[in-house]
Formats: sequence, C-alpha cells, structure tokens
Amino acid sequence: MTLPSHPLVVYAKSANTAPSGSDEVDGINSVTYSPSVDLLDVTDFKDTTGTKLKLAALQDGSISLAGDLEMADAPQQLLRSSLVSGASVWITIHFAPSGSAGSKGFQVECKVESFEISGSIDGKNEFSCSLQFTAAPVAV
Repeated sequence: MTLPSHPLVVYAKSANTAPSGSDEVDGINSVTYSPSVDLLDVTDFKDTTGTKLKLAALQDGSISLAGDLEMADAPQQLLRSSLVSGASVWITIHFAPSGSAGSKGFQVECKVESFEISGSIDGKNEFSCSLQFTAAPVAV
C-alpha cells in the first residue's frame, strides 16, 4: 500500500472509542498497514471450463510501527504494557488529513505481538512494534 505524501497519524487506545489527541502515538517514523483476506478455493470440478473460483473469507492482517522511543508517551506505554498483559489495543490510522472528504483511514482491534527497544552509542533510542489484527478493519 502506497502511503500519501501528507503526514499520517496513528492512535492507540485500550477501548473501542473515537481517538483524541492524547491517544496519538508520538515519535513514529514508519508505519506498515498490511490487511489480508483468506481465499477459499470453491472450484466445482464438474465445471469443464477450467475456471478456478475463490471466495473471500476471514480478514486479518498486521501493523508495524517504528520510531523514536518516548518512555513518557502514554500510547507507547499502552503498547508496551499490552504486550505483557495480552490486552487488546484499538489502533486507528488516519492516512488522509482531517477535513478530507470520505474515509480518513481505519480502526482495528489488535494484539501486540512484539515491542522492541534499541539504542545507539549517540544516545538515540528507538522502538519497533508489531501488532496482529483480531478483527476486520473498520473505515473511519
């Protein structure tokens, strides 16, 4: 998925409610949003045309976040603590700027799969976080 040239915003919440400014994950430099769907082969082998038929079934996917580590940022704290507790996190990604017509992005319930912290000699600390969908994304 190609991301637009304007800044995108990612929000993390512990509940399925509309995000507010305090839910924005600070420090993000990179986002990957990867929805997918299972395709079921439903080909009727009595059909002599050789046409293969598939049905879309369950949806899932993943989200990867990376950027500057900000230990005091509440949404980053939520992501770290949800890894340990196994609690769901609702991620909202706004690809379009506010005020644009139509859908701005997606919200989806996720589980935190990993949260990695790295540091360098020059003192810059970074994080990367991998999440897996536990529900189908909803346009917001």
